[in-house]
Amino acid sequence: MSSRYKLLVIVFGLASFIWGMYLFSIQILAPIDMTTIIDGRYIPRKEILIPNRGSIYDANGSLMVSSIRYYQLDIDRGAVNGWAKNNGSSLEQGYHQIAKAIADNSSLKEADVLKRLNMGNKLTSIQIGNKFRESELDRIIKAFNTEKLPGLSHTFASMKRLYSKDIVAGRVIGAVREESDGHDPVTLSKSLYKLSGICGIEASHNDILAGEYGWREYLEDAKHRKVPYPNLHEKSPVNGLGIRLTIDANIQEVVENALFEGLAKYSAKNAGAVVMDPKTGKVLAMAGVSSEDRHIHPNLVRVKANIPSTFMYEPGSTIKPFTMLAAIDHKVVRPTEYLPSGTYQAGRRTIRDTHNYGSLLPIDVISKSSNVGVAILAERLGRSKLYEKFISYGFGQKTPLNLYGETSGQFAKLANWDGYTLHSVSFGQGMSVTALQQTVSMCAIANGGKMMKPMLIDAYLDEAGQVMEQFEPSILRQVSSKTAADTLLTYLQAVVDYGTGKHIKMNYVTLGGKTGTAQKNVEGTRGYSSGKYTSVFAGLFPVENPRMVVVVFYDEPASGYHYGSTSAAPTFRKIVEDILFMPNCDILAFNDRLKQTSLTMPDLTGKRIGDAKAILDSYGFVYKVDGADSLNVVIDQFPKANVSVERGHRVTLKAGKGTAAATKPQPNGQMPDLRGLSLRKALAMASVHKLKINVQGSGIVQSQSIAPGTKIYPGAACMVEASL
Repeated sequence: MSSRYKLLVIVFGLASFIWGMYLFSIQILAPIDMTTIIDGRYIPRKEILIPNRGSIYDANGSLMVSSIRYYQLDIDRGAVNGWAKNNGSSLEQGYHQIAKAIADNSSLKEADVLKRLNMGNKLTSIQIGNKFRESELDRIIKAFNTEKLPGLSHTFASMKRLYSKDIVAGRVIGAVREESDGHDPVTLSKSLYKLSGICGIEASHNDILAGEYGWREYLEDAKHRKVPYPNLHEKSPVNGLGIRLTIDANIQEVVENALFEGLAKYSAKNAGAVVMDPKTGKVLAMAGVSSEDRHIHPNLVRVKANIPSTFMYEPGSTIKPFTMLAAIDHKVVRPTEYLPSGTYQAGRRTIRDTHNYGSLLPIDVISKSSNVGVAILAERLGRSKLYEKFISYGFGQKTPLNLYGETSGQFAKLANWDGYTLHSVSFGQGMSVTALQQTVSMCAIANGGKMMKPMLIDAYLDEAGQVMEQFEPSILRQVSSKTAADTLLTYLQAVVDYGTGKHIKMNYVTLGGKTGTAQKNVEGTRGYSSGKYTSVFAGLFPVENPRMVVVVFYDEPASGYHYGSTSAAPTFRKIVEDILFMPNCDILAFNDRLKQTSLTMPDLTGKRIGDAKAILDSYGFVYKVDGADSLNVVIDQFPKANVSVERGHRVTLKAGKGTAAATKPQPNGQMPDLRGLSLRKALAMASVHKLKINVQGSGIVQSQSIAPGTKIYPGAACMVEASL
């Protein structure tokens, strides 16, 4: 071995040894802190992790609002080009494979994906779409992994709320909007995507529903591909909590349908209603509707004001029970004493009733709706006591419900009362309320004098549906003695049994309530608008153990329907009927409900068709007439007399000459429609048509025994029912 060769071996050996020791020192002994150098070369970026927005459920756990996430999908066409070359195929073939994988697993068409892939510079990254659902994205990722396709990247794009009940409770739930112009100091992001509530529960409970953002660090190579790296940090997002409402979606739908029907029938501008459990304060339904709500986009409905909590109206006569409750509680009136009615001179002001009823017991002051009676009781109470009582009932204050946009109504401070205020507020003038306020205060009458804290949220839930926080009923204050409240319940029942609301009486459940008709105030003045009214009915059922309180109102119903008795009260009855016959309603026993779902067929054979129709109408039958015109008699009927018939089953009357047809008198015209007329006008019209009118009640005609349009005979007798 030559000396030159030995020298080379020694030199290269020594160099290798020195290099090895250097590497050992750097890697193992780490004499120099190179963290700063490494960090300078590898600066991780932070990716925002968007939390899921919480869902909203009704009281029965039915989903009302949920969220869906959308993702943006991009393809790195440079990576596809490199992949194609390595596999010995063309770029076009790679695009076709990618387009097919995406189209087969999403709603996009293959041709549309190819069009995107071939746009502009074919070797840059291209966005395919930003509306891919999570389920679609999962299938696409699986397809790419299976076929080992390159270039796929995806990021969160947006979130959308889904409403499984359409516009049911839409104004209560409210709406959200996308916000993507925020700034997050933790991630240094200039575009922080979020959904924010703008009205309704979505706004008032936005912090609960929204959740908390998370983030994670990541590194990219020169081709913007994520690469693994140790010690990257991450903060997981906290998804928003779900909310279970106290609202029963089934009852809510019943109420909304009744209000929509009423809007069309009574030509009102708006309508609202609240249903509440007086024992717990839970809101079971809260609906406000306008006639256009069913004809515009649902998103436009959800951003509208929640009418029951924002719309203010003078309560009119529906406030009289509260004046009476204060009088009974302060013992300034005895149940057996008589109070005057008709007219009453209060200083320079003359207070009048619709009719002079003579002397009235307190129960009849309410049942007949006497302004004079309650004004006298207000004088006995005095300004301070009446004011304190009305404040304790919650008038002039927002409820503790904390609803977005809720108004407080109007109730003047005692220092601002003038010589007219005491009497005015005693019968519901010079003040305003919301339907929500009035329902909460009515619950105190229904439950023995306890002012309950109203509840709209029953619980907060996690993603698995487990209760994270349960809310319990609570009593705000005792506003009257139980004796006084129970006494007033009998007064409210009298309103329906024989007073201004007797036309809505039901024979299988006891109802209580109060009608109200209020002229609308001209904004900014103390005057009232001519011809514009709010009709109201505040009621409860069953009286012996009130389970629900219902307040209904119509804003500017048509003339004749502007009385609380002609529009709001019938709607109250319809709501009660529909609730009672819901399958899961336990207010009536099953057997009692079963009895009400069937009717016994009367014997109509031999009766004139007009009379037979009137009988069927009075019982609520659905029917049709086969045969000759309505001047003939019933010669047969199906079903037969005394047979039980399901409600809604069509009854058939067969008309013919019959034995009495030859001798029956000839008709002298058609029955006019007397409904909505005052008794004086109805009697005048009956005289023109030579009718005999038998009257029950007083005020406005609510119903008539002969249907309008029926051919009538000379001297025909018609029974009409009237009420205020």
